[in-house]
Amino acid sequence: MRVRIRRLILLLLGGVAAVPLAAQTRAARPAIVVLNLRFDGEHATVLEPGDTAVARAATSRLRATLRASGGLAVVDSSAVADALAAVAADGNPCDSACARAVARRLHADWVAGGTVMKTSNLVWILTAELLDVARGKPVLADSYELKGDATRMGPAGADVFAQRVVKAVTQRQAAVDP
Repeated sequence: MRVRIRRLILLLLGGVAAVPLAAQTRAARPAIVVLNLRFDGEHATVLEPGDTAVARAATSRLRATLRASGGLAVVDSSAVADALAAVAADGNPCDSACARAVARRLHADWVAGGTVMKTSNLVWILTAELLDVARGKPVLADSYELKGDATRMGPAGADVFAQRVVKAVTQRQAAVDP
């Protein structure tokens, strides 16, 4: 009887110990770098002090929605800022080549970024792109015309883009890992 109990305990402990090993062998979630969405007020009829906050809020929502999806590992924003400072030391806006260099530096599979442009108090445009780092090509290149309260619509547009990112990455991962 004692031998059976010991075997049962060992079997249970072995099963518990095997769970982390099984979890480790599963494919890791693809990593994504999210660059801060850049504010562009060049074509705005009137610039106001809070305008840049719209881009920050949209960036926060983009990161939050991607994290909440559970399917992507969003690279920490401070690590992204450090890598960006190292790659784009000239102070120019980060283009596609720069974005891929930042993502490669952080061992990420994907990179998302874009611009929030103000044209008037009622019309803003969010342009965003998802790049496949390995292929060096855009997978998504979206543009959303945001009308109404920019403090609500900027994050809402970023949320829609994030959902499209999750879907695109998930579909591509499924094709690679059947």
